[in-house]
Amino acid sequence: MANKKSVSKTSKKATVNFNWDNNKSSKKSNKKTENQLKKLKGGAILVALVLLFVGALGGFLTIKIVTRNDCFELVGKDEITLMLGENYIDEGAKVVAFGSDDSSKVKIETNLEKNEDGTFTATEEGTYYITYTVDNFKYGKLLKVQKIRLISFVEQTEQEEIQDANQGGNT
Repeated sequence: MANKKSVSKTSKKATVNFNWDNNKSSKKSNKKTENQLKKLKGGAILVALVLLFVGALGGFLTIKIVTRNDCFELVGKDEITLMLGENYIDEGAKVVAFGSDDSSKVKIETNLEKNEDGTFTATEEGTYYITYTVDNFKYGKLLKVQKIRLISFVEQTEQEEIQDANQGGNT
């Protein structure tokens, strides 16, 4: 007797039915196959979730390793006091982003007067600023970081009083 094979298709899934004289063993076999397919679906989801977790963890650890030495910091002091008429030589800022030195990309904005030799000075007493920004992905676009250095210019007598106060506080 010949084996009969019938296939039915639907738009969402295909079902294959094997009929061998409609005996009970083929029905059991079909049921067993369906159960194995159901188990496989759950296992596939589990495998996909494990791979997603491992990939995310790997990406996180890679970023941590690549960015471990990143910084945006001022070179020198954050606050400086000078006598009126003195010139200030800017030390700049150090910028490392994603392991690459971007210090040359630092832009400064200030309300100090810039001399021809690249130094800064002020003609009046007061506190002035230098703002440092950088145009890179991490500190320019992602985090929007800027650093500010304050420079105070005082008269000669005030400078001596500040130095005396600092020396008195250190002894």
